[in-house]
This record gives sequence, structure tokens and C-alpha cells, in this order.
Amino acid sequence: MHRELRRPNVTLMLLWEEYCDANSGSFSYARFCERYKEWTGRLKPTLRQVHVAGEKLFVDYSGHTMEVVDGLSGEARSMQIFVAELGASNYTYAEASFNRSLRQGIAVDHDSGARVAMA
Repeated sequence: MHRELRRPNVTLMLLWEEYCDANSGSFSYARFCERYKEWTGRLKPTLRQVHVAGEKLFVDYSGHTMEVVDGLSGEARSMQIFVAELGASNYTYAEASFNRSLRQGIAVDHDSGARVAMA
């Protein structure tokens, strides 16, 4: 189960639904999450990182895209999702753009830094 959660789009809710389908006397979702949290609490933590507030901004494109439909022409275009996150607070900023060009990436990265600073 722990390994499954590393896969894209796999959530505890999805795993719980699969568990309920396979078991007639299943736990409630809250109890399922509680037991999973208890189990993960017994794991040895690895690579714990401490981030000083405001020191680091992590940026990348998410890898997933989204479709946007032009209301006038009806044309669907794929958009890239840029994500920036402050290391200490996990404050997240996301923005969609039509491409991943260097110029677009620099502009979005600059905007994210300014918007995170204003929050």
C-alpha cells in the first residue's frame, strides 16, 4: 500500500475504496487512515530536511497537463502546470501556461517568486 501511494493519482481514498470492495467487514475511511498513519509512524524516517523559512523556493512543471477550451472558437489547447513551493511552509503557487519555453519558464518563475513574497 505504501508503495502504491507513490504512483501518480493514487490516494488513500482510492486504496480504501479498493479495500472495501475486497473486504465485506471493512474499516471506515477515518479508521483506515488512522491505521495507515500508525503504520507509517513505525517506519524509519529517511532524508528529513529542515528548511529555514523564506530560504528556498522549489520550482518545477508538474508533468500533468490540463485542457483549456477557448470560449469563442471552441479550440481545446493543452496547458502546462508550473508549481512553486516554499520549503518551510509548503505554501504553494501554481500557474498554467501554453508551453515550457525558456522565456515562459523564466517569466512564470519570476511571477511565482513575487506572488509568494506578497502572501
